[in-house]
Amino acid sequence: MKFGVGVDYCLKALIMLAERYPNVQPQRVEEIAAAQGIPENYLRRLLIELKRGGLVASQKGPSGGYLLARNPAKITMADVVEIIEGDFAPVECLEEGGNSPCHRGDSCAMRNVWCEVRDSVNSILRRTTLQALAERRKSAIHFQI
Repeated sequence: MKFGVGVDYCLKALIMLAERYPNVQPQRVEEIAAAQGIPENYLRRLLIELKRGGLVASQKGPSGGYLLARNPAKITMADVVEIIEGDFAPVECLEEGGNSPCHRGDSCAMRNVWCEVRDSVNSILRRTTLQALAERRKSAIHFQI
């Protein structure tokens, strides 16, 4: 039960963009990839998904690149997970339209616990914004000596 590397890469790139917000100068993909240690071609594909999801905007041309499409205080980790991986479900039987081999449904002794796990994780993801993550990173950098 873990999120894929795509979610991690997206969050790293988005935090970098959040640190620059509301700067209207877009960040080049090459710069983001190099700074965050992300394979450039993979990051390009992820940014296209984030653009489709309305989290980033792009500008073409020699000074083009990506920037946040809205305030980082309005973008949550849950938004990123939803765009990249879909709804979070810790077990297959909780997935929407899942092909779970379990047919016990509500009589399953573990179902309520798994629902609590899902709801708790989703709650944390929904309340954690890019702005909060950028502030955490900034304060962590300032305290390293």
